[in-house]
Amino acid sequence: MNAAIQNSSSLSEILQARKAHLIALLKLVDIKFGKSTATQQLTITAMKAEMELIERKLKKR
Repeated sequence: MNAAIQNSSSLSEILQARKAHLIALLKLVDIKFGKSTATQQLTITAMKAEMELIERKLKKR
């Protein structure tokens, strides 16, 4: 059985940290000039979708 990780961080702090991490990764992966591969496009799309989900969760709180 997996035990829940006990941490002093609140859920909103965790979501904000995750969003900041995704933004930093997106800056690395996002290609402004030149050609991007299909894998890069799928990765960028998935990261943006995850950030939108995090935004919705943060707005609910």
